[in-house]
Amino acid sequence: MHPVGFGLSDVGQERLINEDSFYIDDERQLYVVADGMGGHASGDVASATAVEAVSGEVGRRHQQLSKLRESLIDSEELSSIVREIVDFACAEIYEKARTNQEHAGMGCTLTMLLVVAHKAVMAHVGDTRLYLLRKGKADQISSDHTMAQELCQAGLLEPDEVADHQFAHILSRALGPLPSVKVDTLVMDVLPGDRFLLCSDGLTAYIEDEAWLAQQLAGDDAEVVPEELVSYANTAGGHDNITALLIELRPDDPEIEIGDEMSVDLQHQFDALGSVFLFEGLSLALLTRLLNHCELNEYVEGDKVIREGDPCEQLMVVVDGRFVVSHQGEADGELEPGDHAGATTMLSPRRARATLTAKEYSRLLILKRKPFWKLIRRRPWLGVSLLERLGRRLSLDLDRSIKKLEEDDPGTNVVKPRERL
Repeated sequence: MHPVGFGLSDVGQERLINEDSFYIDDERQLYVVADGMGGHASGDVASATAVEAVSGEVGRRHQQLSKLRESLIDSEELSSIVREIVDFACAEIYEKARTNQEHAGMGCTLTMLLVVAHKAVMAHVGDTRLYLLRKGKADQISSDHTMAQELCQAGLLEPDEVADHQFAHILSRALGPLPSVKVDTLVMDVLPGDRFLLCSDGLTAYIEDEAWLAQQLAGDDAEVVPEELVSYANTAGGHDNITALLIELRPDDPEIEIGDEMSVDLQHQFDALGSVFLFEGLSLALLTRLLNHCELNEYVEGDKVIREGDPCEQLMVVVDGRFVVSHQGEADGELEPGDHAGATTMLSPRRARATLTAKEYSRLLILKRKPFWKLIRRRPWLGVSLLERLGRRLSLDLDRSIKKLEEDDPGTNVVKPRERL
């Protein structure tokens, strides 16, 4: 499997200078889009500096990245590498602005994609974007670093209010204003046939929705897609510079069948995780982050996953196979693909109330409590959403337990939680 990239940048209909820059390197499997901060001096210099610094750093780290490609990829290490690369670019812009009054205050956004074996890693700052087209569906992978989006994540704006908000284009992060920047990273499994779109906000302003975008990205000739998207944005108004890069993951002949197997298996994992009430409706990007914090464990018939009374602080989600749930030595039910156990231990560890035994060859996604909390501490708004869902489920479970007690013994005097309020 190898990536092939195509790109185009255009000044648009209203700007005199194109402050966007992009970079395509199929050999190093590196793709970058940077957008100079609008209304600031030397935006074109900032974006060009960022692209040059990132491409140079990837070249200097060639041996380090080659070793990763030849081994079992450590997602944390790969994320750390690209964060350092983008942070270096930020420092380069800052220093150039500090030492040359002509460039004072310059900055830019940046989104990069680096493909490493069967993984791709995104590094992202600002409101340039990364989309993934897979199996006919387009998903936004990056999250805009704008004040309006930050307000939305804090629960102060509804998602449909973001685009037209007065702070929709006010960046909350950029390369250059400070010597260092917080970089979003995400490591993803990639599959033959995947297509990625990297683009500046001069295009995203005119994207109708992700269903529309999926149709545009799915054209038979990948090479002409950037040209078609740039032309569309210009026709729709072209109020800003427009840049579009399309990267297609093309299979090598021996990998085609393997790619299909990988695709099915990866989809099973996403389906299993997305079926848990905690994660229903989450975006592909967030499910990917969760999946990156999970272990995928295999079991054969008779294997004990956990025994009654053992310490438990993990969520267990069945990907495939079956597990017998037993209490005090008696079978009490089964877990099938998509079923889960242990969700409440994400709040607090407790003793397992049952034994879980594999009935056949089976696989579980295991999300342990510490990695879960590590993830939501990095994204408090996600933690709030997940904990709200968990609280609602616990409340429903409590109501069911109270109802069952009353049905079993109508004379039981149970004070319901809501009656205490």
